[in-house]
Amino acid sequence: MAIKTYVQVEHETDELGIVNPLCLVFHKRVYPVDKVLEARQAVAVNAGGNGLRYTIRIAQRKTYLFLEDCNRWFVEEKVPHEIARVGGLVHGDMSRF
Repeated sequence: MAIKTYVQVEHETDELGIVNPLCLVFHKRVYPVDKVLEARQAVAVNAGGNGLRYTIRIAQRKTYLFLEDCNRWFVEEKVPHEIARVGGLVHGDMSRF
């Protein structure tokens, strides 16, 4: 189970208008983006929503970062099954994207 979690993203835009994320802030921690592997329109299947989906690598792990049409960034935050079942949210370092 996953929830949509909005994150702060530092990015650069080149002369052609292509946006490349450089790092993101998730639960007050900064994660540098090692590499952008792919960018394409897609649906956030696990959390709902859609937009430009960036497949990125952070610390040797592949994950997705989404840019909505309204210029907001989000990740699909994994939520433990027991907490997701009762509708609660997890805060702190135990939850990951």
